[in-house]
Amino acid sequence: MQRSGEDRRQNRSNVFLSATLASDGRSVPVRVRNLSARGALLEGPGLVRAGTRVRLMRGSLAADGEIAWDADRQAGIRFNGTIDVAAWIKRVEHSGQQSVDAVVATLRSEAPASAGFDPQKPSLARIVLELDSICERLAGSPSMSVEVGEELVRLEALARTLEQIVSAT
Repeated sequence: MQRSGEDRRQNRSNVFLSATLASDGRSVPVRVRNLSARGALLEGPGLVRAGTRVRLMRGSLAADGEIAWDADRQAGIRFNGTIDVAAWIKRVEHSGQQSVDAVVATLRSEAPASAGFDPQKPSLARIVLELDSICERLAGSPSMSVEVGEELVRLEALARTLEQIVSAT
């Protein structure tokens, strides 16, 4: 049974989420602009063409699907199954977030660094955590602009690349 366009719109959540779109061994950072249990509207440079099988990833979440349409710097993805929209929208927390928050608080207060954190020797894992923390704060900013959003997507892609380097070592 085909749903009306109005039903389709009502089931979509307007969002501004950073994610990664993977296909054919390459991945590109994207912004998810709206999301439903069966699909999403993506924005970003270098999106793949309609008909391409893809995987959309955000943190530990992933959804396989196919690009249903593409135009300019936007594309619609149709998921193979349904996703839990609430889980995708939920703020992505990371296992070391409390440690990162403590380090940031220490740096802001200009107090001596806590044991275990040497600001002269940051690890790649700590850098990933700090980048993720920055991305989440910026993404949640009410004054987010398109220009800042594009830079945020690039920053998120760098964090994911560093994360892959960390897990490979």
